[in-house]
Amino acid sequence: MKKMSVWGLWSLGLFCISGCGEMAGDLGATPGGVQDMGTARELIQNGQVPPPEAFSVEGMFSEHDLPLEGAPCEETLCLRGALGVAPGLDGQPRAWFQVGLSSGVDPGAFERPSLAIVAAVDVSGSMGWNYSDDDSAYPTPGAISRRLLKALAAELGPADQLAIVTYGSSVQTVLPLTRGDRAGEIRAAIDGLDTGGSTNMEAGMERAYELARQALDSECGQVRVMLFTDAQPNVGASQVSYFEELAHEGAEAGVGLTVFGVGLGLRQELMEAMVHMRGGNAFSLFDYQDVVELMEDDWPFLACPIAYDLSVLLTLPEGFRISGSYGFPGQHDEREAGMQVATVFLSRRKGALLLELSPEQGRDLTGLHVQARLSYEALDGRTGTESLSSSYAGQALDARGQYFEQPVVAKTVALAILVSHMALAAEAYTDDGDRAIRIMRAAAARIEADAESIGDPALAPEVELARRLLELMEQGAPQGDLYGQR
Repeated sequence: MKKMSVWGLWSLGLFCISGCGEMAGDLGATPGGVQDMGTARELIQNGQVPPPEAFSVEGMFSEHDLPLEGAPCEETLCLRGALGVAPGLDGQPRAWFQVGLSSGVDPGAFERPSLAIVAAVDVSGSMGWNYSDDDSAYPTPGAISRRLLKALAAELGPADQLAIVTYGSSVQTVLPLTRGDRAGEIRAAIDGLDTGGSTNMEAGMERAYELARQALDSECGQVRVMLFTDAQPNVGASQVSYFEELAHEGAEAGVGLTVFGVGLGLRQELMEAMVHMRGGNAFSLFDYQDVVELMEDDWPFLACPIAYDLSVLLTLPEGFRISGSYGFPGQHDEREAGMQVATVFLSRRKGALLLELSPEQGRDLTGLHVQARLSYEALDGRTGTESLSSSYAGQALDARGQYFEQPVVAKTVALAILVSHMALAAEAYTDDGDRAIRIMRAAAARIEADAESIGDPALAPEVELARRLLELMEQGAPQGDLYGQR
């Protein structure tokens, strides 16, 4: 079979919205933004209660495979919908509408577009570049970053480019835009990275975007800044809003951004602010195995967006309201919600978006009809619209008061309930430990019951995560990060 780039695949058609099904290969699609719950997991493992912002439902969804079934999908992006009924953690009736994302791209026919990477690398003292040891069981953030840079560089070819900008107390371009097959020059630049003082992220990011804009004039199909850091900026601009605007301007110019949070110093709110717009995603890494798993699971798809500005406008009948949304941030009112995902990327997992729907006082869920209108932008700028719909006509509930059109919706709902209430418990833990424990006891009991009912081994680690967080709260463990407790 002749290989075809993602650009060529677009010429075969836009999207398959309704009537999509299992893919020709193993590829899926996931929303951009934060792609894992690594910070929360690492803090819990180290005996600390994470701050509430470390719990990301979107990150949890990205760690799991959540495919909706349907007819065969033959397009680059496939969206499907399925409904479920299950009580919330408060025991009140809820309906849940899942929008599933997957792709019909055949792995055997896929060839990534050429890529220009500008790596903005933190060389401040906390990164520990002077203490890098390839054999250490506890590598420094600098050692992890070096390992990842080398792994990424090894995947580049003559059509690709790589530049490296370092920032500490000052900014240096240690490698100008260089062809990907010039391995000796690239390796020498990576091996030469060393500690350089404070954390002037502002200057480093500005230099990186300057180089990225130069690369936009090249033949590369995708241009992406990749930020490697373990800490908050402490020299120059440090406000979240500044870096959000910097990333937004880059995105508007056509430059994507991937943030690699290496270690536990980068606050979740800064990471999320930089990657929630077009072309953005973020990953957490804490040891060498995380580098291996990132390259196996997410390369090259972390650099391969397939759609932008995916919008879902949901309308409900009288008597129902939207009580929560997971996966696409946005304001919603009681009966209509417009939600948007800035970017959809290729992935080895099938992603999900989820809406929580509640009946008004005394109203039964029977008769609920969900109508969703979707719009999106293809890579070539074309816009399409489609619709999804689903209904609950009073189908029988199981012994736990649950019904799902497709089994995977049960898993998606279980994950959303767990993570959202972990965040609530962490928020309460700051000044009301007893309330935090009550919330976590209920959340831990619910995920245990859900996992037993669903029977998916992938939920076992989440059951253990909930149990461990509850134990820490009961023990009065500190809350914060490894750079300082709250």
